[in-house]
Amino acid sequence: MRALSAATPEQRRRRQRVFFNPVIEVRRSIGQGVHDRLEAAAFAGGEIDTEDWARAAVHLPFPTRILSVRHRDIRSGESWDLRVRGDHWGLDDRDDIMNVVNVGSLRLGPGATVVVRGNLLVLIIQRLICEGGESAVPYQLAILPTPFSVDYNAGPFDGTSGPAGRDGIDGGDGDGALTAPTWLGARLMRPVVPGAADGRDGGDATAGGNGAKGRTGGASKLAEITIGELAGPLTILAAAGSGGHGGHGGHGGSGGHGAPGQRTLRGVIPPGPGGDGGRGGDGGRGGPGGGGISSNVFVSLPPGQVGRVRVLAHPAGGGQGGVGAHGGAGGQPGRGGAHAPEPGTAAVGRPRLDGRPGVAAANGPPGRDGRARPAPPVFVNERAAEPMLNPAEIPPPPGANPSPGPRRSATLMPTTGGERR
Repeated sequence: MRALSAATPEQRRRRQRVFFNPVIEVRRSIGQGVHDRLEAAAFAGGEIDTEDWARAAVHLPFPTRILSVRHRDIRSGESWDLRVRGDHWGLDDRDDIMNVVNVGSLRLGPGATVVVRGNLLVLIIQRLICEGGESAVPYQLAILPTPFSVDYNAGPFDGTSGPAGRDGIDGGDGDGALTAPTWLGARLMRPVVPGAADGRDGGDATAGGNGAKGRTGGASKLAEITIGELAGPLTILAAAGSGGHGGHGGHGGSGGHGAPGQRTLRGVIPPGPGGDGGRGGDGGRGGPGGGGISSNVFVSLPPGQVGRVRVLAHPAGGGQGGVGAHGGAGGQPGRGGAHAPEPGTAAVGRPRLDGRPGVAAANGPPGRDGRARPAPPVFVNERAAEPMLNPAEIPPPPGANPSPGPRRSATLMPTTGGERR
């Protein structure tokens, strides 16, 4: 891998002094730290110790794609995607792939772009011609994240909403007395049971489930870009992927209605009261999602042409925490039974809502926003470029199917991806 890099011994020494910047240094003690130290040995002046060799053995031999093009002309509005995926070798998409591209001369028309998505990149352009100026396109060369999440989960990029709680069961209506008509009036067929005319209380609803966590954003990998001669202004974009968004409760059951009042030969049976409404179910908490990680980007070109290069290094935004679901409404109170008609009239008294309404449930708390991660450290001739403040708007790869939803970050990702082959 050292032989495939275009860096000189002096460039390697200078890179080693800046390689373990705060973005890279903070992960030294985790597995990614081994990966970083191996990259420092391949692209800078680092050395590999015995312990790191043992940990890295599972990744070797290292898959490499080498592409050499004498001349490439990217017309206005077109994009040259340099990515290569692991299925060529029957590998998991999360495995790193070395992507070496050598171009004799490359002409970018107005609005033309060159992108790589989630590969270790060695890009050597002996002569780069950028037409159209800075206003023609937001960037001409982009180091973009993997077009899939790099975590070990599966499923949609945005977390799914939690299941709604089950509605409470409506309370049953009260039962009126069983009567039979006679010439003298209604006759009771069986004794009146105390409380039978009362409406039953509505059942409580269950709480809604929590929203699922959004997937981790795609990772941007180390890139080494060497330009022998630059004609025209060049804008380089480097960004990792924003995380997926985090992914409501049931309503309380209504109270039962009381049975109506009745007149019988034995007197007036009063109407039964309405039942109480059930308590609504609490809303579920929304889930978070985190941004993707980034690695160093090294750009080398003649010192006199550095002023023609503009760098847009954007952080990886964390996914929005899911909105807490609304708590279920309390069940409606049951109406009391209608009053029995007065003698000599067919009218009945108006029933009233004499049950108590159910208690409304609490809204679910919002999920915390996912953790944002810093922008890729970009060095032009080993001098650090100033990172941008906000996540970048990253176009989806060709054929991607972004997951639908009312809340979208600027970074679009396919619905699924990253599962093991």
